Formats: sequence, structure tokens, C-alpha cells
Amino acid sequence: MLNICLWNKICLIFLCIIKVTFCDDELDGHTSYYVYHSLEPSGLPSSPMYELRGIITYFSNRNEAIYTEDSPLSSIQIEKLKKLAETGDIYRLKVSSKLLKQSPEIDTTVNPEKDSVFSFTTACAIYQWGLSDILTLTLDQSGSPIGVAISPLRPYCTENNEPNTRVLHFNTSVNIVTLVNAPAPDTLTYIQRLEQEKAEKARGEQGDNRSFLAKYWMYIVPFVIFVFISGASSPEGQAGGR
Repeated sequence: MLNICLWNKICLIFLCIIKVTFCDDELDGHTSYYVYHSLEPSGLPSSPMYELRGIITYFSNRNEAIYTEDSPLSSIQIEKLKKLAETGDIYRLKVSSKLLKQSPEIDTTVNPEKDSVFSFTTACAIYQWGLSDILTLTLDQSGSPIGVAISPLRPYCTENNEPNTRVLHFNTSVNIVTLVNAPAPDTLTYIQRLEQEKAEKARGEQGDNRSFLAKYWMYIVPFVIFVFISGASSPEGQAGGR
């Protein structure tokens, strides 16, 4: 009997742990953004070809983002990047909310750049400083990317074009900036205030149509009484009476 009770308690604790873990995973929603880069020279007449470089996973509930590399650079890719650095060319990057097809077939009915944002920097800064960079991804309220900026570890190049470390993996940090709408103006109160001022102005323009006596009788009557009393008490008035 004791063993059964102990076993039931263990099962209950195990179920609670599973439930809590499931709830945490359910609440901790995340969004993936795909990072592509181009190692082709910028002077080509055709559009640059982009290759998948890595994935940004953004946990909105924790406001945290991590970067996961797709695969190390191959020797061919390293040579392409080195050539860009030697010729003073640029390193191009784009981020998309969708995983783009790596297929030679082009679907003209779909714009592959619709949900993509672009940035670039000097290739020598990326190459010389060991593929270390910072990506700043700007999102709107729906989570769609509206801008990206790439910043090398150091924004300058040295005369020595060789990297300070062996270049195979990107060392990338990610910053997420989410735009929010500004507070809406209180238009209803503003309109009501305008209507009130308009009504007060209209009442002022109508004016007072009463007669002169009706408007100023409270000033005229005391003045008349004062004049009458003053005239009755003057010496000329008394002499005329004798």
C-alpha cells in the first residue's frame, strides 16, 4: 500500500513537471528570420545571388534573439570574401521572414524580395575582424521586418588584409527593435472645444439689442438722484426760495 501511494505521488509530480514545461513552451512563442548574404562583386550587371547564412530566432515574450549559423564558410566562400576585401568591395546581406527557395527556377508571379530587408558594409571590415558583426533588425507591430543594419566589430579596415583569426564561423550578435504606434490625438475633445469657441463667438457677434436706458439705468438713476440732491442743497437754490 505504501509503495502504491509513493508511486502515485511520483506520477503526479511528473505530470505537473510536464504540464509546466508545456505551458512555458506554449507561452514562449518565437519567430524565425532567415539571414542571407552575397559574396559576389557589386559591379555585375545581373542581380546578386544570395546564400543562406543563418537564422535569427526571436522570442517576443522574453524580448531575446539568438543567431544560429547555417553552416561554416567553405573554402570557396572564404576566397570570395577575401577577394571582395582586397578590391574594396561591399559585403551584402538581407533578412527575410520567409525561407526562400534555393532553386534555379524563377516564379515570376511571386516577388521573392517582398518580405526582405537589405543592408551592406565594407567586406574588408567583415573579413579582417574574423566575421564578427552585429545585426540590428527592426520589426513593425506585426513582427514583419522593415529594416536591418549590419555593423562590423570595428568599422574600419587595416593595411594588413589578413584576418586576425581563422575565418570559418560568423560571430554574430542580434539586436531587435520593435516599432510602436504613437498615442493617437484626442480629436473628439479638440472638436468639442472648437465648437464651443465657435458658439461663444457667435453669441458675441449678435450683440446686445436692448435700448440705452435698459442697459445703463443702474448708472443713470443714481446720477440723477445725486444731481437733484446737490441742486436742492446749494445756496443759490435756497436764495431763490426766499
